[in-house]
Amino acid sequence: MRLNIMGKLMLGFGAVLLLMLGTCLFLIMQMRNMNNDYTGLIKIKALAYGESFEALAHYNAAAAYLRQYILTREEDLASRYQQSVKNGDDKLGKIAPLLERAEEKDLLQKFQAQAADFKQEADQIISLVKASKSASEGERAVIEERLAQIESRSTVVRNLISAGTALADFEKQVLDDDANRTLSRANRDINISIILVAVTIVLGLILALFIARMITAPIRLLDAGAAKIAAGDLSGEGINLKTKDEAGRLAESFNTMLYNLKEIVRHLQEKSDVLTSSASELSASAQNVSAGASETASTISQVAGTVEQVTSNVSHIAEMAELAAGHAREGSEGIRNIRMQMDAIQQAAAGTGEVIRNLYETTSRITQIVELITHITDQTNLLALNAAIEAARAGEHGRGFAVVAEEVRKLAGQSAGAAKEIYALITTIQQESQKAVQSMEMSVTRVENGVQVVEEVGVTFERIIEAVQKLAGEIREVAEAAEEMSSAVQNVAAAAEEQTAAMEEVSSTTQNLAGLAGELDTLAGHFKLA
Repeated sequence: MRLNIMGKLMLGFGAVLLLMLGTCLFLIMQMRNMNNDYTGLIKIKALAYGESFEALAHYNAAAAYLRQYILTREEDLASRYQQSVKNGDDKLGKIAPLLERAEEKDLLQKFQAQAADFKQEADQIISLVKASKSASEGERAVIEERLAQIESRSTVVRNLISAGTALADFEKQVLDDDANRTLSRANRDINISIILVAVTIVLGLILALFIARMITAPIRLLDAGAAKIAAGDLSGEGINLKTKDEAGRLAESFNTMLYNLKEIVRHLQEKSDVLTSSASELSASAQNVSAGASETASTISQVAGTVEQVTSNVSHIAEMAELAAGHAREGSEGIRNIRMQMDAIQQAAAGTGEVIRNLYETTSRITQIVELITHITDQTNLLALNAAIEAARAGEHGRGFAVVAEEVRKLAGQSAGAAKEIYALITTIQQESQKAVQSMEMSVTRVENGVQVVEEVGVTFERIIEAVQKLAGEIREVAEAAEEMSSAVQNVAAAAEEQTAAMEEVSSTTQNLAGLAGELDTLAGHFKLA
């Protein structure tokens, strides 16, 4: 029968449990027998001994009460005698069912017979004592003599005590024998129980050892095989177990694992060699690519720097073109303002010339007025002179008029002087006005020439602005193209740097891979395949 480990364990534990159960049942039976023996000993033998001893005691008490009754003639003692006899008879009645042996029964019958003789004789004595109480002196003497004869010849009490003592002693001997026999049987049962328990323990240990060996023997083989594998020795042929339990299946799995480990290590050794070679080639290629990528990145960085410089210069040129266009626009605007100012100057010069001409004409009229004033002052001066002459002629009466005439003459002289000054000033103004008119005419001519030049300069500025704007647009396009080129170069430079970093990582990875391949080869070398 094929059992698994659980079945073997259950079988072993079941056998041990059955042995323990048998031992327990035997012990229970022995304890029950011992209990029955002690129950019989206590309830039968000890009770029979006790009842016989108590019956003897009651009959002894009855004999004592009877002797006292003979001496004292007290009826109470007769009643006590009767009660003691009754108690003794009751005890003898209880003893009879407890006796099993013929010898016990014979002793009981003798005890009962002696008790009957004792009671018969005691009844005679009690009757004689009661009769003596009502008898005459002569009869009382006869009764006393009769009582004395009975007492002197009577052996009933001694026979009763002897029979009771014989029964009690025999029951005590039976009790002691049964107690010793029960104790001996108990000791025997204890020894047998100890032997059974020891046998059960030994059988259990033997069975447990047998089952443990059945279970641990394959496990020790598996442990030894696993220790060899742990030490790197894969040269074993596996474990051959004929059992079909869990240990057998574990051995099959162990053999499969050993075979797979051998294959894995074999492939690992092969692949580690290939990996080492590939890692070396890849590392060399990665280093070459990394060097080329580094040179490319350096060149691209230089190109990027140049492109950035060009972009910066073009941007600066574009800014300068924009600034020139702005200045040109400002110049054009200034030309327009100058033209407007020249027009205003031309108009102002023309207006000023007209004003100066009007001023010249006005000064001509003022000259005429000044000449008239001069003539009037001359006449006034002449009239004042005449008035002074006439006042002098008038004497005292003409003194006030003379004073007035003198003042008028002074005023006329002052007016004449002022008129001369005004005339001189007007003459100067007329001269300067003529010069101013001539100058203004020349200025107008020059302004007209300036306006023409300004118009020509304005046209030139417009052409310059148009050319500068066109140039600024082209420069902006160049700047945008340069910026795009700079961005593209930066992207290429970044890509080249990333490629360089990637190649460095690849180189580092290949070096790590080569190291891992070496470690794998070392690890694979730890295993012994044959």
